[in-house]
Parts: sequence; C-alpha cells; structure tokens
Amino acid sequence: MRLTEVAKALGGELVRYKRLGGLGNEGFKLEVRDGRRIRRYAVKLYQGRNARLKAEKELALFRLMPRHGLRAPRIALVDLEGEFAGRPLLAWEWVEGVTAEKVLERKKSRVTAARALGAALARLHSIPLEELSPRLFGRGESFWRSEAEALRLLARLAGPRGRVASKVARTLEELRVERPALVHGDYNPGNVLMARDGVYIIDFEDARVGDPVFDVAYAYAFMSAGRKWELAKAFVLEYFRLSGLKARCFSSRLTAAAAKLYLFLNLKEVISVFKRKMGILYPLADIAFLRPFKRHLEMLAGGRATCPSSALA
Repeated sequence: MRLTEVAKALGGELVRYKRLGGLGNEGFKLEVRDGRRIRRYAVKLYQGRNARLKAEKELALFRLMPRHGLRAPRIALVDLEGEFAGRPLLAWEWVEGVTAEKVLERKKSRVTAARALGAALARLHSIPLEELSPRLFGRGESFWRSEAEALRLLARLAGPRGRVASKVARTLEELRVERPALVHGDYNPGNVLMARDGVYIIDFEDARVGDPVFDVAYAYAFMSAGRKWELAKAFVLEYFRLSGLKARCFSSRLTAAAAKLYLFLNLKEVISVFKRKMGILYPLADIAFLRPFKRHLEMLAGGRATCPSSALA
C-alpha cells in the first residue's frame, strides 16, 4: 500500500496510519506532517468493478450536501484514476466525532441521537433530484425491480437460509416508488458521525435515486435490535414528521430491508471478512452481537418481530 505517496500528494510526510473498519472498501486514518503541524485525514480506497463509480458518487455528494444544510467532510485529495495507490481514492480532513451507533448506547442522549438521525435523513432525501447526475444515481424507475433481483441473487448465494427471501422478492416487484428521492442505500448508525459541529453522513457508494422509505426501514432494522423499540420509534417519527411522507407502506419496505441485510450477513464471503477483521474476538462477537442481530432481522423479514403495534402511531 503506497500510503507514503498519498501523504506526499496531501502535501506532507506520513507520520503514522491506522486501518479503519469496514466490510467493503479499505479505509485509513493518516497523520501527515506538514511543516511543524500534524494534519489528520481519512483516506478511502474503493474496490470492485464499480470502484470509480463509487468514488464519483461520494465525491459528488460531499460537494453537494453543504448547499442543502448537510455537513460533509472537506475533500483534500481526489484520485479517480488510481495514480497514487493503484485504486480510486478520496481523502478528506478527519472529522473528530463518534458514530451514532456509540451515542445510541448512552442512556442520557440516545433518544435525542435517534431523532437527529431521522432529521438528517429527511434532509438528505430533500436534495432536489435535478441536482443529481442520472449517470451516477439513475432515475429510480427500476428501484424495486432491482431490489427484487438483488434479493434473489443473495438468496441463491446464501443457500438454505435464502428461503426467507422468496416471498419477499415476489412482493417487491409489486411495489412502486411514489416519491423518488436520493437513497443512501446503507443508512445505519454506523454510517453517521456525531461531531461537535453537527451530524455527518458518510459512505455513499451505494447511493441512488429510489424509494426513500427503504432508507428509513433499513435504519429501523438496525436501531430496533436488542428490543430498542423506543429508539427506532423516535427515529421514524422524527423522519416522517419532517419529510412529510406517509408511513402507510412502511411494513413492506421493512421486510425488504431486513431480508436483504439478513442474507448479506449470512454470505460466506462476508463471514470470512468478519473473521479476518475481528481475529480472535470473532467468536465472542458472533455470540454477543451477530447471531442475535441475524435472528432479529429474520423475524423482521418474516413479519414476526414483536414490535409494539403503536411503533408508527
């Protein structure tokens, strides 16, 4: 990894680096000496056949979001050709903050944090579609058809566990996008940073135009894990209050989002990544978090979760 070249392109000398978490692309925290100062940067290297497209999406949104009241990291280096590290990369000034996932564990501030997540998502969905490139983000007409195809593919790859998706995939083909909007695609508390100056949404490589309620359902699946229904409810109510959308189609979107996430987490390749990144801690994390979370997702996908009937009232 040529991080020393990246540091030079950022205008300094590499002092140290730290590899960051993530299942897909590689991320690093770099400390770069610029004269007498040490500057900190986040560097993201994009992988896969659509690596450049992912980088272009994230770059476009980081530049666009501040115009619509959303905070975004300050881009410091753009290398879409992979000149410095062999793959497309973006580098931005390090944001001092913690993930919303950690804030939601704090009893005193977690309901406020849940509402902040809802407010940030409502604002993201309000970005005018005419400001989004159709080449990068599409137009949204085939959103649910694509989701059905993706779910069937994941079901085949997941083997016997894929049975949970068969009925859900058929249902998705009947859904329609009533009000197209920018969809994050992976909106969850781990992809939102809480900093002193506000909320930062990150990881936009899956962003596209589609059904905004999918994002709401996807985040709800995360936030309601561990029977934290009050947090999920606070998030959802704040979102619908600010967005002006109706929650009448929420349950079908929830089963779709939960099924997709459940199958993804059961892929052999994803499990291998978890094992590699967690090392000797994987067995403990599997028992304490991954297995309960998968059971939760399976119940949501099958409509069997014990969610209070008033969750969206």
